[in-house]
Parts: sequence; structure tokens; C-alpha cells
Amino acid sequence: MKNQAYISKLEAGEAAQNSPFAGGALTQPVSGAIMAKTERRKRKMVCKLYGKPGEFLEENRDFLLENEALVQLNLGNAQTHREEGCHPGLLFGRYEEEGRMCLLFGNTAPWNICLNAPQGMEKSMEAAGELARYLREGNIEIEGVTAREDLAKAFMEAYGGEFSLRSSMDIMVLKKVIQPEKLPGAVRKTTGDDMGLVAQWCHGFYLDIHGEDHSLEDIRKEQGGRVENGLYYLFEAPGEGAVSMAAVFRDLPHGTCISAVYTPPQHRGKGYCQNTVAAICQEKLREGKEYCTLFVDKKNPISNRVYQKIGFEIIENCYEYKLVK
Repeated sequence: MKNQAYISKLEAGEAAQNSPFAGGALTQPVSGAIMAKTERRKRKMVCKLYGKPGEFLEENRDFLLENEALVQLNLGNAQTHREEGCHPGLLFGRYEEEGRMCLLFGNTAPWNICLNAPQGMEKSMEAAGELARYLREGNIEIEGVTAREDLAKAFMEAYGGEFSLRSSMDIMVLKKVIQPEKLPGAVRKTTGDDMGLVAQWCHGFYLDIHGEDHSLEDIRKEQGGRVENGLYYLFEAPGEGAVSMAAVFRDLPHGTCISAVYTPPQHRGKGYCQNTVAAICQEKLREGKEYCTLFVDKKNPISNRVYQKIGFEIIENCYEYKLVK
């Protein structure tokens, strides 16, 4: 049935018994877009849950396309699961007041629930709190929350429990490459023969960014397709071989997300990272993309400056918190 949605009542104290996901499954399917309302200080805050991620993309198209880099996690997840039916582990929705969108959210297990909202809208904080209470009272499991700092804090305060900070990042965007000093060597796409090296460097990347010791076997399973399809890039220097890597992780309607930027310790400080990322950005812009985007660790100001020198600018922060079970 086209545009099938599901009713849920979000009034405080009633979310659990009225949750459309009570018992772990969607209930009360209806035709058309059905919205749930709650009175807060004499104002109507409306929540809509979508039957499919594709409906989320369609109704919020303008905001998503105007803010692609900011909403790329929800946008990418919704695109991947576009035609699947929603359920507690694949939940997309929005909060609005008098027709104006206050908050978008997407929960794609096993990843965090992701929140997006217009900048400077106070009601977005209220909506984040409403969502947190709804999830908690409805016994809908989440892994954590990923959002702009103010949204994440509003959500966690309302949700309760204990959260731990996994990463604090800045979202950066480049629309024109400022060419770095060219180094001897060249950037090339990976093949399946590079899997061993890429797995080792991804292991180092995860340790550096998150302090997490991922097994090489898991990395091979997760990244094997990207390596074989040439979505990883290696900078090769004369007499050194591969000295730096980066990858294209997310293809957006008008842009490309670059990730897994890593240079082994013995090759750092020589400009290899700049040359690698600049080459990828230049390639994508030539192919017709309007911008490139990446996430940079706020705890590493050196990386921030490296990217700024080739044309990246910070547009928003992004914090990732894990719920302590």
C-alpha cells in the first residue's frame, strides 16, 4: 500500500502501551500519513513514523538535499534500505510543529540513532527530548546517539541512563581543491591484491580514531568489497611503495564522503595525506560532484589544518555516544 504509515501516541506516560512497536512488531497499519500529537506547553508537537525509508526520503527531500553533508548518515542509511518495511531496528521519522519540521531521526541497527535538525531551532531540543522518552518508554532498543552536540545532549538528558563518548568530530566540506605541494609519486585505486595492506592500515586507523582493536579478519569481511571495487586509494612514492590511503565511503546525490584517511607513523608529516585526499577530491569534482565531505577528529587539530589547507571548511560538529548497557 502506497505511503503506508503507522500510528503512535507520544503523550508522556503513554508511549510504552501505545507504541506501534509494542511486542517487537509494527501494529495498526493504516493508509496514508498518520501523525501522532502531544501537547507541550499548549503547543502541538507532531511525530510521524514512516512505513518505509523511501517515504522518509520523499517527504523530507528538500531539507535532505539542501543539507546533504550534514544529514549524510540518515540520508545514506535511508537510501540503502529504501524499499524495506520499517520496524524497531529500522525506524525513520520526523517531528514537526504546525507543519514546520523540527527534527529528523533514523535508527538503523546496529548503528546509533542519528538526529538532524535545522540550525538555531529551539524546538528541535524539545523534539529530541520527546523522541528519547518515546524510545525509552516504548522499550525500543538503541545502541547510542549520533548528532550535533546540542541535540545529542538534549536526547541523552531526556533518555536517562549512562552514555559514553565514542567520538567527537567536525563535518568538513570542500567545493574547490587548493592544490598542495606536489610530491613524487601517484595515487591509484586498490585491487583485491591490496587487501592485506589495507586491512593492516584500517586496523591502525581504528586504533587511532576510536582506540578499538578490530580483528584483521573482521576488517577483511567489512572492507573487502570496497578494496576490490577500487573505492580505496593508495599513494605510492618512488622507492617506498604505498605510503598513505583514503577511501570513498558514501556516494551522495551531489557529493562524496571520504573516510579511512590513514598514513602509517613512519610516513607522517611529509604531505602524503594531503596529496592523497586532494587527488581523490579533484577526481570526484571532475566527475561532476559538487563537493567532497569528511569527518575529522576534533581531538586532532593537526588533521583539521591539513584539510583546511586543501580547501575543506568546517560546517557542523557531530558527536557519537554509546549507550552503556
